[in-house]
Amino acid sequence: MTGPSTEQVPRGDQGHYVSRILGVLAQAPRRARIQGRDATLDGAAFVRSVHRAHDALRAAGAGPGSMVGILTGANHPLTFTARHAAHLLGAGVMYVRSVNPGSDLPLPAAGQAALLAECGVGVLVTDPAHAARGAELARLLPQPPAVAVLDTADTGPVAGSAPAPREPGCAVVTYTSGSSGRPKGVRQSFAAWNRLVLGDAAALAGRAPERMLIVTPTSHTVAVMADVVLASGGSLVVHDRFEAAEVLRALAAERITRVYLTVPQLYRLLDHPDTSATDLSALRQLIYSGCVASPARLAEAVRVFGPRLVQCYGSTEAGRITLLDQLDHFEPELLPSVGRPFPGVELRVCDPDTGREVPRGDRGEVQVRSPHAMAGYQGLPAESAAALLPDGWLRTGDLGRLDAYGYLHLVDRVGRVIKAAGVKVRPAEVERALLTHSAVADCAVFGMPDADTGEAVHAAVVLRVPCEPEELRRHVAAALCAAHAPAHIVRWPELPLTESGKPDHRRLAGAAVSGAASN
Repeated sequence: MTGPSTEQVPRGDQGHYVSRILGVLAQAPRRARIQGRDATLDGAAFVRSVHRAHDALRAAGAGPGSMVGILTGANHPLTFTARHAAHLLGAGVMYVRSVNPGSDLPLPAAGQAALLAECGVGVLVTDPAHAARGAELARLLPQPPAVAVLDTADTGPVAGSAPAPREPGCAVVTYTSGSSGRPKGVRQSFAAWNRLVLGDAAALAGRAPERMLIVTPTSHTVAVMADVVLASGGSLVVHDRFEAAEVLRALAAERITRVYLTVPQLYRLLDHPDTSATDLSALRQLIYSGCVASPARLAEAVRVFGPRLVQCYGSTEAGRITLLDQLDHFEPELLPSVGRPFPGVELRVCDPDTGREVPRGDRGEVQVRSPHAMAGYQGLPAESAAALLPDGWLRTGDLGRLDAYGYLHLVDRVGRVIKAAGVKVRPAEVERALLTHSAVADCAVFGMPDADTGEAVHAAVVLRVPCEPEELRRHVAAALCAAHAPAHIVRWPELPLTESGKPDHRRLAGAAVSGAASN
């Protein structure tokens, strides 16, 4: 059993989180800190990489108030070290590759260049594999950024001493997937990022070091979690994508203590034939989020994973909102909920039309007031004003209700409704009903235009065992009503996911139009 870490970790919210990380890593220079599939950075190499990136970015013109773009392969070590270097310089960052229209390909060059221009990127960092794309993007812009090609495998000496930290106003501009329109850049303040990393790292002080497995994009939700682990003296095992078999292998072989998954990824892990035989003795927390989880599937997960499950509900705009902790998972009546608010987060449910708070138990739009909330959308003042209310509350766009004990139950997105023959159908409600059928392992429900009813309910399902569509329709009709029963049900071997691990509704709808869905 590994004993508590002897490294000095932050015990408050003062200072610069990157300086804390570098200080912790320097105390154990030979300990592996980022272990990838092809290479590993120990503490000394990690520190050198940040210092080298710092010097290169400064030479290219990055500094306080500027913006650095990062274009690398999926979950490349530069997604950490380039961001850390930029933050030391007082610059914010945006990730280019993570902005994509679906699950397969990044935005075309013109789209990526437009977002670089929108953010005012002055320096673009690439790994060697993306140097040519970086140069192409620079040529497309009337004010081309300087392109810095960096390689974390470089072991040469670093010039100069440890950099003096600056604090940027904006830490990261994180782009949403653009599933409902053009991608929107969410501005996250450095003050909020810094406070969260140092505060959570302080809470881990004195415990055995965390060893976290990362399989989702390091440009999104998992980034802060990874910084917390590093700042508390832990280490990261990083995969460039989620593969259930590889996750199970790593959990056992690498003695992983913490992993973050999206809900569909949790389902795939739960259904993998090797899960029951995998050694999970080192695992302390299996954190999941991303979309509403099925209570029936969570009950299965509790039986398989035991007291390790932690559900976090949040969004790019709001940050973390609620928590369903390990003990909550053993109360069946709480599994339909997403938990109670994190400390410091205020939550209310309001009528989406009038903005007035609704009585406890009634449905409405979830609104939060939180130190983790976004500063606004990049270059979109009208959208920022619509989401950020003058009194500090943020409209999440999620529909939910609070129960008598203060647990939040999500219904769906406010605007996500299918109008089938005059009946308003919430796709999430149909999904939850389908997932109570013993044959259904996963599903996604969406609406498609229909000449007779205006819109029809479509369902993509992943089945454990063969099951006729008509049986699933009867099951949904009995659980809800006949209008909710999907008019079209297509079997997929597994649901297509976006890069961030959520069901790819755009691809599902496209397959429904073309008739190219899997069978």
